[in-house]
Amino acid sequence: MAMLVVTLGTLLVSGAALRQSVLVRQVENEAAIMQARALMTGAVDWVRLILREDARGSTTDHLAEPWAVPLARTRIEAGGDRAAQLSGRIEDAQSRYNLRNLFGATGLVPAEVAVLGRLLALAGERTVSAERLARRIAAAYAIAPGSASALPATLDDIVPADDAERAALSRLRPYVTLLPVATPVNANTASPEVLSARFDNLALADAQRLVESRDRLWFRDFNDVIGRLPGLSPTGGVGQITSSSNFFLLRGLIEYQRARVEATVLLRREGERVDVVWSREA
Repeated sequence: MAMLVVTLGTLLVSGAALRQSVLVRQVENEAAIMQARALMTGAVDWVRLILREDARGSTTDHLAEPWAVPLARTRIEAGGDRAAQLSGRIEDAQSRYNLRNLFGATGLVPAEVAVLGRLLALAGERTVSAERLARRIAAAYAIAPGSASALPATLDDIVPADDAERAALSRLRPYVTLLPVATPVNANTASPEVLSARFDNLALADAQRLVESRDRLWFRDFNDVIGRLPGLSPTGGVGQITSSSNFFLLRGLIEYQRARVEATVLLRREGERVDVVWSREA
């Protein structure tokens, strides 16, 4: 009986110790996650400062600027003898075609649907037409009119029920984005495919040569872009091509103890003011 009592007592104490150990580990994990999120907030503020300083010193945005250099895994002090690791990169959101351009107050914009059609062809999509996909995207905005919180913020918010349309959107992902308002394409950061689709009668090979020229000497303004493309003009007019940007994407990762916080943040720059449009944590 004495041995049984001792055994039961040992089991009860061991179970209590194990539960306490698990509780302590959970508290430590929550604290680590909170610290990692606080560090991510600081990283976002740092990026806002970088973009603000860039606006003060330059009227163009190109891939040779400091903001375009990815940050490798870097040690940062997190208080006491503990350190965190920060890595990430800033992307020009206007380097891609903005699907929000496809429709306006009166419906689909034919010139923009034509741009989408060329992008679909360059992406190898032959099943879904540009008009069909454009209507699907416009319908996503019409689900809850007047409710900004219900509007799609990213491509992940547009989930067509049709398999073919989902496949078409998947093919387009490297070349398109979704921003709150219609925006021009930045010729200094766009890929050859996006430039080829944005211009009338610009072959992909010619767009690739244009990108090679741009990488040696970036475009100063719209006239500089047109000067290197004699006889061509952007679909939809001169306002569809620019040499600077207002929207940027931050993709950052904070690693602190056992916590790992990965976030994507859309930033909007107007003059020297940089605001967070939305932030999503993985």
